[in-house]
Amino acid sequence: MMMNVKTKSIIAAVLLVAGLVSAFAISRWQSSPDTHAASIQYLDEKQETVMKLTAASTAASVAVSALPGDTGDAVSQKLMDLNSKFLIVLCAVMLEKYLLTITGYAVFRFIIPAACVFFIAYVFCRIEFLKKVASKLLLFGIAIWLAVPFGITISRMIEGTYDTSLTQTVENVQSAADNAEESSEGSDAQNKSLWSSITSAVKDTVSNAAEKFETMLSDLMEALAVMIVTSCIIPILVLMFMLWIVKVLLALDINLPSLPLRHPAGTDDTN
Repeated sequence: MMMNVKTKSIIAAVLLVAGLVSAFAISRWQSSPDTHAASIQYLDEKQETVMKLTAASTAASVAVSALPGDTGDAVSQKLMDLNSKFLIVLCAVMLEKYLLTITGYAVFRFIIPAACVFFIAYVFCRIEFLKKVASKLLLFGIAIWLAVPFGITISRMIEGTYDTSLTQTVENVQSAADNAEESSEGSDAQNKSLWSSITSAVKDTVSNAAEKFETMLSDLMEALAVMIVTSCIIPILVLMFMLWIVKVLLALDINLPSLPLRHPAGTDDTN
C-alpha cells in the first residue's frame, strides 16, 4: 500500500519520538539500581550465602586436615576443591547483578533507537532489507532485555523449593565448621600430650568427626548443585530460549507468496 508524504512524515515523527524517549528517558530508568531493587536484593542475599558457604568450607577443610593421621585428607581435599566451584557461582551472581542494569541501558540507549532509525529509512525508501534489519534489532533487543529478569524469576522459583534446606545447610555447615575447629584443637592437644597412650575412645571421636565432615561435604555439594543450576545454567537456557523465539518470529515472514506463473507466448489460457 502506497503512503503519501504526509503519512510517511507522521510515522517517521512517531518513530523518532519513540527512539528519543527510549535513548534518553527509558535507558536512564533501566540503568537505575532502584528499578531492579528486588532482584538486586535477591542477588545480594545469594552472594552472601555463597560467601558463607565458601568460608565454612575453607574452615572445615582446615579443621579436618588437623585430625590425627590421614583420616580426613580425602575429605579435606574435596572441601578445598569446592571453593573453586563456589567462586564460579559467585562470579556468575555478580555478573547477573551487573547485567540487570547494563543490558537495559544498552538496549534502550542504542539498540531500540537504531531499530527506529532503520524503520524510518524503510518508510521513505521502501527497501525490505531495512525493514528486516529493524525487526531483527527490535526483537533481539527485547530478548536480551528480558533474559536476565526472566532468568532471575525462574531461579527464585527453583530456590524457593529448596529455600528451607539451603538455609539449614548454611547453618549446619557453619556450626559444624566451628565445632570441628574446637574438636580438632582438642584432639591435637590430646595427641601431643598422650601420644603414647591413645585410647579407643579417641579413635572413636576421630571417626565420628570424619563422618560429620563427610555429611557436611554432602550438604555442601547439594547446595552447590542448586546454585550452579540457578546461577549458571538457568540464565544461559533462558537466553537461548529467548533467542530461539526471536529466530522463530523472524522466520514467520520469510516465505513470501509466489507470483502466478505466466503462460508461454502463443498458448491459449482459456479453456
